[in-house]
Parts: sequence; structure tokens; C-alpha cells
Amino acid sequence: MEFTQAFYSPREMAELAGVHPSTVMAWIHSGRLYAVKLSERTYRIPNRAVRKMLAPETVRPPRIIDRPDEIVDIEAWNRELMREHL
Repeated sequence: MEFTQAFYSPREMAELAGVHPSTVMAWIHSGRLYAVKLSERTYRIPNRAVRKMLAPETVRPPRIIDRPDEIVDIEAWNRELMREHL
């Protein structure tokens, strides 16, 4: 199965998944499927969300980048590590 569009409507997602569009809407409302709400009755589902549900093997896990809230003194941190290991 190829996913060539950047975004899919709930109806298109339903066709790909082989379910009724109301099922896709239930997945969106329950939080099981991520979608962008464009208006009161219009949703679009990003390609990654479609692939995550229908072909999870094609989606790499997100990278997590840890960024400290404060500036870290690397030299002091290294000295402390060295003291702990001596």
C-alpha cells in the first residue's frame, strides 16, 4: 500500500482502512488517530498518522532531544563524574 498524499480526508482514510467513515471519526474523537481540525466539520489526517495506523513498520519513532532548562557547566560536571569513579 502506498501513501502518496500529504493529508487524507476521513473518507479517504476509511477507504484505505476498509472501514466506515464514522469509524475513522470515532478514532479521531477518541484520540486513537491524530487529525487536524480545519473547521467544525472538516478534518485532515496527516500522512504520518495514516501510516502509523495502517503500516506502522514504515514510521520511524520520533527522536527525543533532551535539552536542559539551565546552562550546564560541562567541565564541573566532568570533574564530578571523575570523583565518583575514583
